[in-house]
Amino acid sequence: MPDFRSYYEHPPSQVGEQVTLSPEESNHLVAANRARVGDLVSLFNGIGCESQARLLEANKRKAVLEILEIKQAQPPAQNIALAQALPKGKLMESIIRKASEIGAQRIFPVASQRCEAKVDAKKQNAKNAKWTAAALEGAKQSGNPFLVEIEPVSDFSRLLELSQTFDLMLIASLEPAAKSLKRHLADLRTENPDQLPQSVICLIGPEGDFTPEEYQLAADKGFRSLWLGPHVMRSETAAIHALSVIHYELSGS
Repeated sequence: MPDFRSYYEHPPSQVGEQVTLSPEESNHLVAANRARVGDLVSLFNGIGCESQARLLEANKRKAVLEILEIKQAQPPAQNIALAQALPKGKLMESIIRKASEIGAQRIFPVASQRCEAKVDAKKQNAKNAKWTAAALEGAKQSGNPFLVEIEPVSDFSRLLELSQTFDLMLIASLEPAAKSLKRHLADLRTENPDQLPQSVICLIGPEGDFTPEEYQLAADKGFRSLWLGPHVMRSETAAIHALSVIHYELSGS
């Protein structure tokens, strides 16, 4: 198993091919990770192609590698998405990084009523670049061959519309009627024993939670209230906890 892992957007076509990494990936591999000529490197393109390669030129601006093996990973059995109300500061980057490690496929940043963070349109490109970098870091760290897809920021109503393609729509809630995911899955089996959800989206609120009106709008659109435990969690904690529970329950069902 190679000790190093790098992102190479274009899938190699054949064994023996020589490829050159981008300046950013070259610098990370050679300068930051201190890879040397002859070291084995795992290359991934973010859509399932995994290649084993050997470093031929340890150049921190254009590292050159020789492809030794090419494999295609199977896509995940379930499509898990996180709809995250925008948190303060750099917390969104942390959430994206950890969501990628867990195996989320899509992230929908949401501007809800009580979000303290506001995305300036003039700074959106810079913000997107940071979010993409966080997703890449998470994929490198975890060995996930698929890069999480980060959708454009949407308002709450737009997010509800975008969510209608998912089999199961959840909203994290401390409401008395909220149920655990295990209970929701049991209810779904009762409704249709032959069909389990293949796609799930979970909506996580901001620091001040969703408003009662937003909870009602979500319920009207088919969202089920998800209970994550008796304690009030920070937004980023709730996001990672919810993704972990969803991943565990679906992989076990």
